[in-house]
This record gives sequence, C-alpha cells and structure tokens, in this order.
Amino acid sequence: MSFLVVVALAINVLVVGGLAYGLSRRREAAIHMKIMTTCFVVDLLNVILVEVAARVTNEESQGAVEQGLKSFWNDPVSVLNFHIAVSVISIVCYIIAIRVGRRLFRTGEGRGLHRKNALVFIVTRLASFVTSIMVSWPKIRPYFAPLDEIP
Repeated sequence: MSFLVVVALAINVLVVGGLAYGLSRRREAAIHMKIMTTCFVVDLLNVILVEVAARVTNEESQGAVEQGLKSFWNDPVSVLNFHIAVSVISIVCYIIAIRVGRRLFRTGEGRGLHRKNALVFIVTRLASFVTSIMVSWPKIRPYFAPLDEIP
C-alpha cells in the first residue's frame, strides 16, 4: 500500500502550498486565519492517514507511532527521529499560533509572540516536509523508477 504513502506526500505538498498562500494573505486576518486553520486540520488528517498507511504496509501491523517510538530506542540519531521531532514541534507551533492569533485578532495583543512562533513554525514545518520525503522515499521509489528498474 505504498499508494497511501504517495497520497500522504501529495497532501503534504498541498498543505505546504496552502501555508505559503496563507502567509501571503497575513494582512487580511480573516482570510489568513481560515487558510491556516484549514491547513492545520488537513495536516492532522494527514497524520491519521500516515498512521493507517503504516499499519497497512507493516508486516507486524505497527502504526507510525509505534515505529517512531521503536526508532528512538534503536537509533537515537536518525532522519526519522529528526522528522518526528520537527513534526511534533510543528503541531505545537500550530496550536500556539491559533491561540495567540485569535487573541491578536480580537484584542490586537501578542503580535510579537505570533511572529516569533511563526518563524519557528515555518522552519520546523519545512524541515518536516523535507524529511517526510526522505523518510518515505524507499516506499515510493518504485512509483518514480523507470519501468525496466521495477522489480
């Protein structure tokens, strides 16, 4: 079921594009908030898709969470562990952005915190995006290999 992995990566590309569009509309608060919140919801749904894809593709029926926890014990310094760390930080930054952004919208307070959080979020979300491709590449490579190289 590597097809689910390809779908998850395609959704990831759309979310990153949506985040870029949302960032470009930051001066229009109502539109910016709707786009960024939608990206958050789609990102969370994508995490669920990754969990399902991991359970379907793994012989031991382990989900992505179990595989990630096992990875931390077996190989503390790996691309997968870095991906997990920046992904968790991104989710935390999403939550902070929503809370502080709503307060900024209502009261005008918290712009500095919102900007600092946005900077951390952008860096970690882009790192998550790049490492998701790196982690998924062995599973999706057959979709991009020339026909004579497919086993």
